[in-house]
Amino acid sequence: TVIQTEMFVNSIGPVNAINMEYTIDIFFAQTWYDRRLKFNSTMKVLRLNSNMVGKIWIPDTFFRNSKKADAHWITTPNRMLRIWNDGRILYTLRLTIDAECQLKLNNFPMDEHSCPLEFSSYGYPKEEIVYKWKRNSVEIGDIRSWRLYQFSFVGLRNTT
Repeated sequence: TVIQTEMFVNSIGPVNAINMEYTIDIFFAQTWYDRRLKFNSTMKVLRLNSNMVGKIWIPDTFFRNSKKADAHWITTPNRMLRIWNDGRILYTLRLTIDAECQLKLNNFPMDEHSCPLEFSSYGYPKEEIVYKWKRNSVEIGDIRSWRLYQFSFVGLRNTT
């Protein structure tokens, strides 16, 4: 199964140099096809509430370098499920993740760091689930509200 991924970064920070971690708040979107869910109808898309998430197969994606992750549940679960008549499924959720980042502080404060957010399937081998970034698949929110303190955001990149 090919899982197309997208990410919207609400915020990054703070970065904790002592614990070698950073906090990131994201909307994480995954799209895939499940031919079992094709349907004939004048409706092109079913907009389902978050209670339906447990009723269908969804990828078992986890963040490999997370130390802690929380899904947002207030005032309602911050997740969305859409099913198109051709069997395409979109599943999005909002997460706040404390992720490991190996900071090399040899040239502090003039050093540069790259803090990854790595994800993969928890239980399926890479021959069964393939993650692919959608084009222009990482967007960022207003960086003026980010809590980076002594760090500066210089850009992002997505790799597979």
